[in-house]
Amino acid sequence: MPRMVRLQLTDEQRQELTRASRQAVGRVALRAQMVLLSGRGYSVPQIAKIHDCGTDVVRTWLHRYEQEGVAGLEDELRSGRPPKDPLAGSIVDAQASQPPRNSGLVQSCWTVALLTAFLATRFGLALSCASVRRYLHLEGWRWRRPRLDTARKRDSEAASKLAALERARELAVGGLAHLLYFDECDLHLVPVIRSMWMKGDRVRVPTPGKNRRHAFFGALDAVTGEWYWMDSERKLAAHFVAFLNRIVAAYPTGALYLALDSAPTHTAKVVDKWLLANPRVRVLWLPKYSAHKHNPVERVWRSMKDNVAANRLAGSIEDLAACAGRFLDGVKPRTARLQAA
Repeated sequence: MPRMVRLQLTDEQRQELTRASRQAVGRVALRAQMVLLSGRGYSVPQIAKIHDCGTDVVRTWLHRYEQEGVAGLEDELRSGRPPKDPLAGSIVDAQASQPPRNSGLVQSCWTVALLTAFLATRFGLALSCASVRRYLHLEGWRWRRPRLDTARKRDSEAASKLAALERARELAVGGLAHLLYFDECDLHLVPVIRSMWMKGDRVRVPTPGKNRRHAFFGALDAVTGEWYWMDSERKLAAHFVAFLNRIVAAYPTGALYLALDSAPTHTAKVVDKWLLANPRVRVLWLPKYSAHKHNPVERVWRSMKDNVAANRLAGSIEDLAACAGRFLDGVKPRTARLQAA
């Protein structure tokens, strides 16, 4: 390759190279800048230093420009393995979506090795195991253990119960009634385990020699987000009635709808007797077997346990209940309203 000091460029060449340095993609623009610098009197070592490359690289592209013009600054076609079938990813995804039994195999689920061999035999698609694994990941597949799922019971009246709740909400939004969700929970001295940041060895949370628990009752206004709570040593129907009396006192006028699940605390005779004595209070039952999905109070309980009881052993159930009480006192109407949305 001839050694060059600098190139002599015409005004037209400079304009063409300037356009390429501004508009071309990636390395072609850098190569055009090399040629422009050469035309301005820069030596090959100076250009190599500016672009942090070898002098042989600079000489190559100056020579290519001298021979072919701006077109010579483009990359040449390279030899190598031809590109794979562009539909390979879709084929892998489609086959993985069908269990092996559908294709006449005895295996219950695919492995990368089995899928690779099947694609080669059935479709003539020659892929490595690494390529099949990569395509699976690109299509959203993950190697995880499945979960056993028992037969789920369903409430045949779920649709009508949810419709009644929606009508009550509309009345509450219009100021014609009040709708509150109720629930109870037990807070245990045995710590709740949640994911957490840890460094070094895995954190070990001690457990008490004997478990104790404390009960909490909660009510959430579906429209205003007002939050009411009461605690007790036990979770009995009599305690629930005492909590209902507090709620009735807080809402002295208007129809009062109570959204409840069918827990024994809510269906006890003492509660039925109280409802008869308070005719403006009407119970709306949440769907069986899925009440937790429709009751925003459940989310308040979870947040309380995550923040107060997770990953630590309290000194006593009384200390833990006091911390929970401070947390529940801090539940703001705006936050609670978002829970109920």
